[in-house]
Amino acid sequence: MKPREILIFYAHLILIIFVWTSPFWLNWKIIFLFIILNYLQIIIFRACVLTLAQFKKQGKEMTMYTFILEKIGFKINRRIMKLIAQFIMPWVILLIAIIWQILLHKKVLI
Repeated sequence: MKPREILIFYAHLILIIFVWTSPFWLNWKIIFLFIILNYLQIIIFRACVLTLAQFKKQGKEMTMYTFILEKIGFKINRRIMKLIAQFIMPWVILLIAIIWQILLHKKVLI
């Protein structure tokens, strides 16, 4: 990989780690706002901007999850993974945040 591709890969990976850990440190209302912003990004660019930058040739059919799982040897249906990443994962993260913060009364940093 070229240095630019490596930089985009790690930026994307770090962002995904922050997103998946966000229910434990970020208020669920802010997470909801980011979900809305993510959907605006998908509507405007038809994909994640980082995904388009990282996977120019396959951008609109690819996700970071697909890339990682394929690299470690899994055969992934890219269309289904994209639907899961765009339409299920954000709401799972929000649900985790609501359970953690509201039902379990856990405090968050922001």
